[in-house]
Amino acid sequence: MISTLGFSQDVITLTDGRTVTAKILELTPDLVKYKKMDNLEGPTYTVPVSDLTKIKYANGSEDTFSASKSDSNTSKTEEENTPNIFKGKFDVNDNETASYIEAIVKNAGAKLLERCVGRADNQSTEIFFADVFRDDVAMELHIPFQVKWDKGLANKERWIRGEVMVNRDGKRQWKYQSDSGLMFKGCAKGIMDL
Repeated sequence: MISTLGFSQDVITLTDGRTVTAKILELTPDLVKYKKMDNLEGPTYTVPVSDLTKIKYANGSEDTFSASKSDSNTSKTEEENTPNIFKGKFDVNDNETASYIEAIVKNAGAKLLERCVGRADNQSTEIFFADVFRDDVAMELHIPFQVKWDKGLANKERWIRGEVMVNRDGKRQWKYQSDSGLMFKGCAKGIMDL
């Protein structure tokens, strides 16, 4: 007897045009948690909803997301339109806040590696972040982080360090600080949008 297994999968479309074939584990107003379909036993990934344009579920239904979604409801106050990360007490040890920050850093690290190295390999990439703070006057989140990846041909560790600044509208900018000496040809040495 031959049996055929059908694999149901969700497709996540990111704002930068990339798609991820995944199994959605959790969807909150701010975050999506998922596992990649090609590695269901692997790590759980988290991405901010602001980085999504669409999720097409295995059952055929879809959720669409828009950066201007809040603009369509003019009855909302400015406070209601402010992302949760800018509301209340800021605690990096809070699970939701930590997941949000981790998602931003992983996305930024992947974009930097893709831009500077030509690939984003999450298996050999380590992303560290510390000293995160929220500027309540400018309504910005500052996330210093360092991306490390494989040792390369010379068996030397390669890394790049900088900071991601996130404003209340979700716009993200990278600010370069230093690197391991690898010639990046200016790919990440200025301020750039992520």
